[in-house]
Amino acid sequence: MAFMHMYESGGRYRKRVAERRRRFALMVLFLLALGAACYWRGGEDVRSSELAYKETAMKLQKEREGLDTTITQLRSDVQSAQIRLQQLDAKYKQDVPQGDFKMLTDLVKKQLQGGIKPERLAFVIDAARPPRNCGEPQLKRFVMKTPVYSGPQGAVSFGNGVVTVAGEGAASVNPSGKAEAWYDPGKPVKIIFTEIGGKQTVKEGLLPVQHSLVVGNKEYRFTVAAGERSFISVTSDSCDYP
Repeated sequence: MAFMHMYESGGRYRKRVAERRRRFALMVLFLLALGAACYWRGGEDVRSSELAYKETAMKLQKEREGLDTTITQLRSDVQSAQIRLQQLDAKYKQDVPQGDFKMLTDLVKKQLQGGIKPERLAFVIDAARPPRNCGEPQLKRFVMKTPVYSGPQGAVSFGNGVVTVAGEGAASVNPSGKAEAWYDPGKPVKIIFTEIGGKQTVKEGLLPVQHSLVVGNKEYRFTVAAGERSFISVTSDSCDYP
């Protein structure tokens, strides 16, 4: 009986040991399976992340290529716009009068609006040409008339009396406020050009005063400037006209 009891106890012990081994083996298998599952899942996550990264990289590359194309197109558009602007600027300068040409254009427009006939303007413009057969300039002077002085030597003539030049000016004032006999060269003057037939042309303004007129077949050109005290200097020459 005792032997049987010992045998049964040994059998139960071996069963418990076998059961523990089986459980341990199952635990190891479970852990291995769990590790394999985690490893597989991790690999899937890595592969998914890598795929997403590649897709993002491709998308960014396409966007960059699109931006490069847009920038290139914009640069081309800017260059085209600059060229067009230069062309328009050149055309504007060509079509719209500038400088002296604008001054002459405005003058012609003013004369036409004032009632001058186009054929008359055309004749005058056509007759304008560089001076021909001009004489030596002559310099003469006279005493300018003022409200205080109206004595002799108040005029000079040119071309054997063809044109006479005279003038009037404001009197100078001394520090005491008293008017002097001579004119004030810093104030406007009135210069009178009288042709041999009696026709007069009056020019008013600050000195120097320039003027030209045609008498017969001669053009007379004048420059009137301030001279020594009381005096006006007149420089004149004449050329064939037309």
